[in-house]
Amino acid sequence: MSISIVFSRRFDRDFGEVLRYLRKEVSDTAANKIRDRVFESIETLHENPERYPPEPRLSHLGNYRVIQLRKAPYKIFYRMTETQIRVERMFHSKRDFNRVFRRFKF
Repeated sequence: MSISIVFSRRFDRDFGEVLRYLRKEVSDTAANKIRDRVFESIETLHENPERYPPEPRLSHLGNYRVIQLRKAPYKIFYRMTETQIRVERMFHSKRDFNRVFRRFKF
């Protein structure tokens, strides 16, 4: 059985904001590198959905895990079910976790 990967609207917004910021403040090249790293990291979930560590601060909400992008200060949060991986959020590692997830909507 194949597991599907689904992207939340909030992830789409987060990801778009990151790319717009990088294009405006850094360069198109930097934005493209981050975009590629994000999709490469997420694509590995097909082979091994438990590859990345659980996020203990979200354990009360389900099986949440976090991808720390290599050579980039961004984290991607996803949750797993038996049939689906749902990519929920992406934000800069220096952002206040509690503040971001206080308004987290499921």
